[in-house]
Amino acid sequence: MFESLKLWWHRRKTRGKMERVFSRGEDPFGYRRSSYETARLKAMEAALGERRYGQALEVGCAEGDFTEKLLAASERVTAVDISPTAIGRLQKRLGKGALELVVSDLRDWAPPAGRTFDLIVLGDVLYYLDKPLVREHFEAVFPKLASWLAPGGRLVLAHGFAGPEELAHRQGFRQRFERQGLKLISEAVVAEGLSAGPVSCLLDVLEAAA
Repeated sequence: MFESLKLWWHRRKTRGKMERVFSRGEDPFGYRRSSYETARLKAMEAALGERRYGQALEVGCAEGDFTEKLLAASERVTAVDISPTAIGRLQKRLGKGALELVVSDLRDWAPPAGRTFDLIVLGDVLYYLDKPLVREHFEAVFPKLASWLAPGGRLVLAHGFAGPEELAHRQGFRQRFERQGLKLISEAVVAEGLSAGPVSCLLDVLEAAA
C-alpha cells in the first residue's frame, strides 16, 4: 500500500513537471534548435541503421521529433509520454495512421498481451524515473522492457550527462539491460555537432537474442 502511494505521488509530480514545461509553448526542450538535441536525434537516427522495423516503441516521445523518424523506418509506432499536452501536439503534427499514441507513465503501462517490438527507443527518459523514493518501481522497468523485445529486436538508449559521475550513472542503465540478457552492440559518446558545453550524450544500442 505504501509503495503504491509513493509511486502515485512521484507519478503525479513528474507529470506535473512535464506539463509545466510543455505549457511554455511548442518545443520547450529545443529539439529543433539546441545543438545537444539536434546532435542526439541525429545520432539516434543513425543508430537505427538500414533495417526496416515492424513494431517500434518510443518511450518519452514528447512532441514527436524523433517519432517522425521512427515512422519512416517502421511499419507501426507506439509512442508513449506522460504529458497529455505533448501527446496532443504530436497527434496534431503527425496525425494517426501507423501511429498509436499513449498518455501514460512507463511504470504503469504495458502493451497488449503477446505484442512485442522490433525496436524500443528511450531518449532522456530513465533518469527522471531513477529516484530513491521509488527505486523498486524503477528497477522493475528493466526486465519489463527487455521482455517486450522480439527475438533479435533492438533497444536504443540516449541519455545526456555532465561529467564522469553522471556518465557512470547512465552506463548503469545499459548494464541493467545487459543483466536481462541483452547484448551490447555499440556504445558511444555523441560529440559531433555539439557546441562547447557541459552536456554530452551517451548512446547505447543493445539487441535481444534471435
